[in-house]
Amino acid sequence: MIVPPEAHRALVCDVPLSCDADSPPEWAVMAAHGGAAASTLTRWWSTAADTSGRWPGNPDTTQFVVLAARECMPGLVAAATRLREWHSQLAPSGVMVLGLVLSAARPGRVPDPVRRYRDILAPLVAGAVYRIGWHDELLALERREIASCEPQSASHSPRRRSALTVTAPREVGRIAAQITDSIAGLQKTGVLHQL
Repeated sequence: MIVPPEAHRALVCDVPLSCDADSPPEWAVMAAHGGAAASTLTRWWSTAADTSGRWPGNPDTTQFVVLAARECMPGLVAAATRLREWHSQLAPSGVMVLGLVLSAARPGRVPDPVRRYRDILAPLVAGAVYRIGWHDELLALERREIASCEPQSASHSPRRRSALTVTAPREVGRIAAQITDSIAGLQKTGVLHQL
């Protein structure tokens, strides 16, 4: 694996992370690049913290990381750099990357080269690649106007699409549930105590 040069590595956040919820964050969203939708994701997921593109380095806060990127070639290349850092053990001790959340870069079909590169990256996160579609409404909303959501299964999702000021998109709740399940699975198996 090619180790990213020091000048291209992410910084480390040494202070405890906070989130919109009244409790400590359950996981952190780390933007792989500017415009990766990390602030939107942490608005939807009130129990997640935005690391502002830095690795969470304070052991007093969550070190579970979900990497965020746009589903385009520059976004995937940036995500690959962060994943190479993590796999090369250049992220702070205890950091665990749970998955990669890709937000659509535009409406419509994903170009074949982007799809192929996404598939190449998937094994670097054990296949935990989550995709969020394009939502025109986000272009006209400020972060504070976006509704948050709770983790939910597909069976608890509303069938009709509501305004994003009322409820988050269905896939956002489903992804939150999958991330929460991943954390619970790690805690149950005792993997975390081995780190």
